[in-house]
Amino acid sequence: MKIPNLLSLYRLLLSFVIPSLWIKGVSFEVIFILILTGVLSDTLDGNLARLLKQRTSLGKILDPLADKVFINMLFFLFYWMGRIEASFFAVIIMRDIFILLGAIYLFKKGLTIRHISPSILGKTSTVFQLLTLVVLFVDVYLKELPSYLIKAILNSTIFFTAASGFHYFLIFRKLSQYHFSP
Repeated sequence: MKIPNLLSLYRLLLSFVIPSLWIKGVSFEVIFILILTGVLSDTLDGNLARLLKQRTSLGKILDPLADKVFINMLFFLFYWMGRIEASFFAVIIMRDIFILLGAIYLFKKGLTIRHISPSILGKTSTVFQLLTLVVLFVDVYLKELPSYLIKAILNSTIFFTAASGFHYFLIFRKLSQYHFSP
């Protein structure tokens, strides 16, 4: 287990710890610190893997899995609280399901993980999703933020999430045609 993989594993573990603490009504400061450490672990794991030359096959699977589980769990909690619309939550979830199904399809057809790497739109989407989560948490628990700011961030997040989903569709289509054409 390399340090970057441990950070991804930590984020994955937080995906199960945070909801139980949230539902039990544990202090928002504790939850906020856990969310921030989860967000920081997302930034650190990839950068450390490159810096320390510790990229692993496990990390290429564990990092995006931890990202998606962590992010979707938090969005679910905000949906459950009534802080985001079902349509917003659906776009986030559907994009991730689409990417997962597309990757499974390509793997079943014989493509290895090295053929698929995160796109700049995918990374931008993740950054906006994490920013949205922090802003929502601040708005709910620390200080009410202007509604126009929240709306702008939510709209930007939807835009980048949908754009990255479409971009991954194009990538999967190209890989499928290139590698599986007769």
